[in-house]
Amino acid sequence: MQQKTIKNSFSLSGKGIHSGQSTSIKICPAPEDSGICFLYQGHKIPLNINNVSGDKLATSLGEITLTEHLCAAINGLGLNNLIIECFSAEIPIIDGSSLPFVVAFEKAGIIEQPHVVRPFKLAQKITVKDGDAWLVAEPFNPASGGTPEHCIEYSNRDNLTIDFSVDFPVIGQQSFFFAGSVESFKKEIAPARTFGYEKDLEELHKNGFAKGASLENALGINEKGYMNKPRFDNEPVRHKILDLLGDLALLGRPLNAKIKAHKSSHRLNHQLVRRLLSND
Repeated sequence: MQQKTIKNSFSLSGKGIHSGQSTSIKICPAPEDSGICFLYQGHKIPLNINNVSGDKLATSLGEITLTEHLCAAINGLGLNNLIIECFSAEIPIIDGSSLPFVVAFEKAGIIEQPHVVRPFKLAQKITVKDGDAWLVAEPFNPASGGTPEHCIEYSNRDNLTIDFSVDFPVIGQQSFFFAGSVESFKKEIAPARTFGYEKDLEELHKNGFAKGASLENALGINEKGYMNKPRFDNEPVRHKILDLLGDLALLGRPLNAKIKAHKSSHRLNHQLVRRLLSND
């Protein structure tokens, strides 16, 4: 698989969902083999697990928070080399999904580079757990069996599948199978927005979170159900897959694996990345 970057630089701006302040970024092409690198206040912060500084409600790299929606777009589109200049300490939330980043990347033009990227291949099954939440990653073997009935598209382009389930108050049990292709990501995962419960807002505000949250950038949930129109009936579980893809970008290489997940969090996603790297 060839490495990829973008043809033209672009900028995006919006509100920080936690700070509530205006924020902007500029994304530029980068040479092959340079990887994904954030720039903030003159400091370079490469996208890797060693630079993760926080996992509460978001993935933070150094001083920069809410990186996962942008990184999900980077991972989902198969981009390898970028410079991301941040003008504040939070990536803009925009509409709460990865779709605005996908649209911007495609408008900028995605181009292949001469060098190839070596995929990350599992040699054995890896399991991480946290209470009733868990993640299991197994070596990808398309000959090992069929695909679930709820798989809408199957492609082993990246040899990655994710079968995710959740069980949350009000919305109940949801599941979705992501087949790994770029088209599946763009249509079925990237548009899924972050979600939150109305009852939690006051406590989040007291702790300095979600000051910029609104029904314009999140799917709200109260005791009656969804507060605004969902883009999918099972939008929350699709967004959990989006978050996982964003965190898997911390590997620095495309992952070849079959992943099953239940109620996974950023913290558990990071644990999986660390386990994967320790077994490389």
